[in-house]
Amino acid sequence: MKRIRHLLLAHVCLSLIASAQIHFSESSPLLGAGGEVLNPPLARIDVNRQLAGPIPDLEPSEWTVAIWNFPAWNPGGKHWPELAEQKPLCIPLLYDSKDPKVRYRGTPYYRQADKRVMDWHIKWMRDAGINLVMFDWYPSESKEAFDNSPRHRHINDSIEVGFLGKSHTGAAPLKTNPYADKMQFLTMWTNHGHAWIPKGTMEYACENFMNQPNYYRIDGKPLVIIHAPGLLREEHGGPGTNTQKMERLRAWVSEQRAIAKSYGHAEIILTLGAIAPQYSQGFIDIGFDAATNYVTHAKATLSEQRPIVKHLKKGTRKGTVIAADYETQLMPSMRAHWDAMYAVWGPEGFLPTVTQREDWRHWHPQARMYHYHSGSPALYAKALEQAKNSVLKHGGRKFITVGIWNEFYEGAYLEPDLKYGFEYLRAIQSVFKK
Repeated sequence: MKRIRHLLLAHVCLSLIASAQIHFSESSPLLGAGGEVLNPPLARIDVNRQLAGPIPDLEPSEWTVAIWNFPAWNPGGKHWPELAEQKPLCIPLLYDSKDPKVRYRGTPYYRQADKRVMDWHIKWMRDAGINLVMFDWYPSESKEAFDNSPRHRHINDSIEVGFLGKSHTGAAPLKTNPYADKMQFLTMWTNHGHAWIPKGTMEYACENFMNQPNYYRIDGKPLVIIHAPGLLREEHGGPGTNTQKMERLRAWVSEQRAIAKSYGHAEIILTLGAIAPQYSQGFIDIGFDAATNYVTHAKATLSEQRPIVKHLKKGTRKGTVIAADYETQLMPSMRAHWDAMYAVWGPEGFLPTVTQREDWRHWHPQARMYHYHSGSPALYAKALEQAKNSVLKHGGRKFITVGIWNEFYEGAYLEPDLKYGFEYLRAIQSVFKK
């Protein structure tokens, strides 16, 4: 009987959330550390009823405050259904009450490619002091010729339709976009998850992204980020030894620079999006200019590894949870990583990233299931201050990536939701808009 009452209570709570009757405070998160409800004064925002309103034009800033954006939150993909199934209480502030294709398990979500949604996102980023959004872009499902990845169309739609204002992904290049004066952007070439970088990728990027007035540049040079260096080496390095692979990759790098130059970009800053210091020198030697990280992870010596086994109908599946306390393990790890990367890449070649949270424990067991726990907006603000201090100590570029906007499924997000409200965005604002 008790179990039935609990199930009924959970159903009522989810029903209230779905109908936007649960409220939260803009000055305090909905839930406390133990999951208790704290303040309920504000409703979720229905994009049919409330628009973001004017977004101020960008102003010159001493710091580039960047944020990663995983733009997968549209119908056609697995991401909203998985979130509703595995993390039903992770509920973004925005929702669309009229779109049945973004309602899962009774909870309404949104289309990220909807300009009304994108307006809110850009407005909130700007209010926090963020001036560069870095979209994951999945170039091609085909290895042989660029095809704009039909498999990832629901992801790329957020960039081309939602941000650039095209009628559809793959439409003719535009000269400008709705956010040309509001937000800088770039696209990270995301070469994993059945996505590749075949011939035609740089041409498409030059014609559709790097031609935009607000594409991010350093000293006039477009910043081009490629996510997975190891996979890039395997794709374009061909067979043979590592030395042979890297020599072929060197030729590929030179080819990309030549293509960009043919489109009027005399120089580009070719950057790796996820690499450790010990693997960096080989990529520097073949012509890469810079490096950053999508997530800055805890060091093995400052994390706890716990085996996990899931029993399935067809056997068992094993994995490892890699756990770290935010203040005592992850924050020291980030400082050590930044120091090591600056030592290899130099002051102008490394762009640090601050990790806000990670929680992969709900996934099927796999080799690495990150759980960076016990953080808070206050500790996150301290981590941002540490990143600033690291940049200044090393004489680096005044460029910091503050984390990820919307990796909801991985527990890594800064977008306002019913649990954390605006607290993490306020932490960014407190550090970069003083």
